[in-house]
Amino acid sequence: MVDAIEIIINNGALVQTSALIAYKQKVCYLNEKKYEVDDSFLEEFVRILSQWKNEYGTKSGIDVEEFKVTVYSGKREDVFHGKGIFPDNYSRIKELLGGLNG
Repeated sequence: MVDAIEIIINNGALVQTSALIAYKQKVCYLNEKKYEVDDSFLEEFVRILSQWKNEYGTKSGIDVEEFKVTVYSGKREDVFHGKGIFPDNYSRIKELLGGLNG
């Protein structure tokens, strides 16, 4: 069972997105704001991540977008990372988070 999901998206040295999803509490702290989330949001987030591999590689460059997603489940941590190389459905994660602001 997932306890929490931490998402950090950087563009160069600038943090674009910093999020912590508290799964059991159904809350997402996104860029220092608190949002309530529903089961469908949580289930889709976990479903997307379940299709990812842990490492996507690194493209060189100063202002290349980089992501790190850490899933906490009990004592286990699964980390997903890429810099300039992304999973096919990476944009959906950004859409889900972006939808919280609207």
